[in-house]
This record gives sequence, C-alpha cells and structure tokens, in this order.
Amino acid sequence: MEKILKIMPEVVAYLDKVPEQWSRHKFDVEVTCDHNTTTFVESFNACTKPFRHLPVMTLLEEIRSWCMKKIGTRFDIVVDIGPDQLTPYAIKMLEERSANSRFCSASNARGEFEVTNGHVKFPIRLTVGVCGCGKWQGCGIPYKHALKVIYHQRLKPDDFVSSYFKGAAYKLTYSEHIHPMPDSTQWPTFDLPRILPPIMKSAAGRPAKQRRRSAHGKKKGKRSTAVKCGMCKQVGHNSRTCKGGSTAKQRKESAAAGGASTSTAGKRKGSTSVASKGKKARAA
Repeated sequence: MEKILKIMPEVVAYLDKVPEQWSRHKFDVEVTCDHNTTTFVESFNACTKPFRHLPVMTLLEEIRSWCMKKIGTRFDIVVDIGPDQLTPYAIKMLEERSANSRFCSASNARGEFEVTNGHVKFPIRLTVGVCGCGKWQGCGIPYKHALKVIYHQRLKPDDFVSSYFKGAAYKLTYSEHIHPMPDSTQWPTFDLPRILPPIMKSAAGRPAKQRRRSAHGKKKGKRSTAVKCGMCKQVGHNSRTCKGGSTAKQRKESAAAGGASTSTAGKRKGSTSVASKGKKARAA
C-alpha cells in the first residue's frame, strides 16, 4: 500500500472504502472461500484457445460442447462420492495441512486451546469453529493450528470441514447439465430471407490469433535461453546464420595438435637439460 500511495494516492483512498473486495481479513466468512484471483478468467481463456479463430456462432457452439463434456465428467466423479464424504480438493488440503501441523504444539484451557507455531500463539475454539489466524473461518477447512487441536483431542478432521466441501454439495453443484443439441444440418427450415455474413477481405500477413492483452497486463516473456550454433558451437547465432567459424571437429583437431606439439617440446627440453648436465659433469 505504501508503494501504491507514492504513485497514485487516489487508488489507496478507493481501496480503503472497499476492503471486503480485496483484503482476506474482510472477506465474508459465510462464503467459505478465500480465493480472490482471476484464475477463472485465465482458465476460460486457456480452454477457449483452440476455438478463438472461429466465427462467433461456431465459437459459442464449441464452448457449449466443451462445457457439456466438462460438467458430465465432473458428474461421473460425484456419483461415487457419498453425501458426507469429502471432495478431492478438501482431502488434498487436509493432507497438506496435517503434515504442517506436526510443527505446532497445543495447550488445553477448559475447552479452549492455545496453539504455538514457532514464536506465534493462536487461540482455538473448536465448538464454534474459530482459529486465531482466521484461515479456518475464511475457507471452511481447518488450518494447521486447528488440526493440531483436533488430533490432540483424538477427533476426526472430517467433522470440522464445511458442508460445502462434502459430497452432497458437490452433487448439487453438478446436478444440472447442458442438453445435447443437433448440428446445423438438422435445424428446421423457415421461409425467411437468408442472412449472409459480410464479405471479408483477407488482410495481408499471418492472421492474429493471440489474445489481446490489456495495457497494464503482463507481457509474454521472450526466450530466455541463449541460441547456440550447431556448426561452430558458438553462442549468439544458429547454424543458418553462421559466418563460417571453426567447427567443433576443427577445434578438437587443433587442440589435439596443440597437445602433441607441447609434449614434443617437453621431450626436447628434457633431453637438452640432460645433455647439459652431462657436459657439466665431464668438465668438473
């Protein structure tokens, strides 16, 4: 916030008026969701990527078909889950948080508990589902501090998970489905003027298929690895733009030749030193 205040103070004034829309500690606990990201929009863009180049009606038909298949697949998973069983997401979160709860310690105080996590302490009240860190109330799944108390009391963590993460709510989410539809060849005919699409003139160059990013959006990163030539093994260009530098084979041969000349020079130097020592001995 301090960085934003230096750049645009009016933005800070606006954010102070709507903390429930961006700050986790102001989220409505009845919603039982602590996510406030654009993941849904990003996932939708990723799923529609193969259909972006299609006309509007064909694009909508492909999206409808994709959603119908996705809901049907999720419903097939829900069929095997009991009404009181946890969803796969809740099971995964409990496993991760249970592993982290081993590093906490709990103290009992007549029905209330105090959990120590490092140098920080949190009050826990299991009867009302309250954890001092606030994450249990926000997401509906006990956090590591509450799980430490649950295991300390030899209770089942499933009993403290919100009903939104159980089979009954999961089935209700995918109870409705998208009905199948016939293709355009089976549509009924009407005695009405046929409306044709406007005549499009093909533009020069390759058609753009990338999503248009916002002015302040994150730009797509460029290649971070350096280009290496397959001919001369030098960095900074490829084999198509190689200027004829020495190849790896040529460098290997030159290195071998250099090593041979070095060893020959060493032998000559050794023989010269032995001969000079012999002359000095005879002179003495």
